[in-house]
Amino acid sequence: MQQLSVSSLLRYLKNRLDSDENLQKIYVAGEISNYHRHFSGHLYFTLKDEKASVSCVMFKSAASFLGFEPKTGDKVIVYANTSLYEPGGQLQLYVLKMTPEGYGDLYARYEALKNRLAEEGKFDDAHKIILGTEYPENTAVLVGDKSAAMSDIKTAFARRWPLCRVDYYPVLVQGAGAPEDICRTLRKVDSMGYDAIILARGGGSFEDLFCFNDETLVNTIYDMKTFIITGIGHEQDFTLADFVADRRAATPTAAVELITPDIVDVMDLVTDYESELYSLITSILDNRRMKYDYLLSDMLRFKEHFTGISANIDHHSELIRNSILHRIGIYAQKTDYDVSQMRTRLDFRLSEKQLLYKRLFTLLNAYSSENVLKRGYSLVFQDGRIVKRKKMLKDTEFEVRFQDGSIQAIERAHHGK
Repeated sequence: MQQLSVSSLLRYLKNRLDSDENLQKIYVAGEISNYHRHFSGHLYFTLKDEKASVSCVMFKSAASFLGFEPKTGDKVIVYANTSLYEPGGQLQLYVLKMTPEGYGDLYARYEALKNRLAEEGKFDDAHKIILGTEYPENTAVLVGDKSAAMSDIKTAFARRWPLCRVDYYPVLVQGAGAPEDICRTLRKVDSMGYDAIILARGGGSFEDLFCFNDETLVNTIYDMKTFIITGIGHEQDFTLADFVADRRAATPTAAVELITPDIVDVMDLVTDYESELYSLITSILDNRRMKYDYLLSDMLRFKEHFTGISANIDHHSELIRNSILHRIGIYAQKTDYDVSQMRTRLDFRLSEKQLLYKRLFTLLNAYSSENVLKRGYSLVFQDGRIVKRKKMLKDTEFEVRFQDGSIQAIERAHHGK
């Protein structure tokens, strides 16, 4: 006889359960007990009826699409896969969807529309807008007129961020005409340049909140260019408007808290900044004052040094001036003396030259041709030159000058000496 270990037996049973199509993707009705939401977002509970119970787990990925918050005692219909939890040998349902029993066709329509819109990408995070500021200056609020939700939002803004201008647009938040009214108002405010839009409503039953599951409303929110946050119902209430909005808040008050800073924190921050700025300015001023004092001290030292240099320059300038004047005086005296000496020498040389000139003039005059003729001599010229010797005469005509005139003569042949 074949012997099996406990783990082998449980593994075999798990494989048989997982492969049985009749036990996968089945609907099971029952009452919730031992309900627990783990901090991870997973849901753990037991589904029971009068005769039996089965353990259930709904992972966060599926639980995030729930339109309500389950609790112990709720009668629900789950859409799940059957399997075996091997470590404990326990039969377990892995819940994919869950519907409150009694909502009937209304909830089925909700689930069908939610699944289709999810497949179309209407709930994708990639399409969601991020709020562009930490300190919104103007916000539009779509909420029921004179409702508790409007009062809660006004109180929250006054308490947290009174610096924001808040414009309220009363809309229908329940009934047949509500989706059209909300869509029309959303399109209007989307073009008005608000930092954020809040779509809010107080708590109510699933049927009361069903106007926020309208497909046209989902498409309108999807097409908006302005950041929108929803605060519809209570924490356990989920609508399709919550899934398509850029952000979902559990309540109207929480919506205000998620998009505004606390003015007390901001004032504390401003005080801290003021203190840091004062310390920084004080430090800068102290540093600049030290530099100023240092530069002033340097400037005074420079002034003293400059004064000493200036006095030294004045002293040396006076010495140079006196030296130059003294040298000029010496050079002037020497120049006067040299000029006097030169004048004396020139006068002496001039006198000598004058005497020489007179002597030469006298000699020249004495030996001039006119004076020679006056003494009874005659001069012979030929071709304009004086003939000093006979052999210089040519056999041509020549001139003989006397004191009182001249004659033309011709040499003739003669005998003897």
